Amino acid sequence: MTITMNMPRAGFEPATTTIILEKERIMGDLENFRLFARAKMNLAKLTASQYICKLKPFLKGKSVVTDKDIQTYVQSKKGICSAGYVSNVISAFKAYFREYKGLKVMDGYKHPTAPLKMKEEIEPKKVERFISSIDNLRVKCIALLLASSGLRKGEVLSLNKEDVNRENRCIIPKCHNGETKHSGISFYNDEAEACLIEYEKNSQTKKDKLFAIGDGTFLRAWNNARKKSGIYLKPKDLRDFFSQEMGKALIPDRYIDIFQGRSPRNILSKHYTTQGIRLLREIYDKANLKILE
Repeated sequence: MTITMNMPRAGFEPATTTIILEKERIMGDLENFRLFARAKMNLAKLTASQYICKLKPFLKGKSVVTDKDIQTYVQSKKGICSAGYVSNVISAFKAYFREYKGLKVMDGYKHPTAPLKMKEEIEPKKVERFISSIDNLRVKCIALLLASSGLRKGEVLSLNKEDVNRENRCIIPKCHNGETKHSGISFYNDEAEACLIEYEKNSQTKKDKLFAIGDGTFLRAWNNARKKSGIYLKPKDLRDFFSQEMGKALIPDRYIDIFQGRSPRNILSKHYTTQGIRLLREIYDKANLKILE
């Protein structure tokens, strides 16, 4: 990759950065960028992969890239894509061109803000009927943990047994080591604990993972519950349901953010002490979250 700068003359357009690409080396360069993003930028594996997916369509087939090309591409995405998608494109381009390549072509780019959307209420009765329709005991446990802890699906599926304190029903996932997502400190209710006890009685696994399950098995059980209950819910809907019910119980947003891993690491670290976890448990219990009423 060669970089040239066309210097402006007085009264003319600003300088243009021209990036000469070597087509046959682009894929290898992106793999080097993946390593850079993981090792130096400390991005999560998924985030690095998503950045590469945003870069590939732009770089594909190009032998020359200018800063105007980047501006035109970003502007075109604003017309057809969501604000969140455009923001991810800008983040990917900043990581690649500015952090990895050391260029200034992404300086000045602002992330678009999405318009505020009013979410429809996720009716508790529908959540109850859906989870009650899950025949696979393991998947039912996962669903109850999602709904009563507010964790992400990936966080629950990656839980090791040591990540769950059964005595006080506390969960501290350790699956995020990147800068873009944080793991919270959450709890789960007595319904999920009862399901876990029943699951352990019927489970033969001695692995460290709490739930050893393949994607196919999970999806089949989830889709069967959709058909059986007539209710279409995604795993993320149960995370939203948790946030909704906590809000209805007047739990302050700052604690909901801690439960769902939206707080900065320095805030979360203050609650890793025994006293901090005890305080969070008291706040969690005030919601008296029930799912299978």
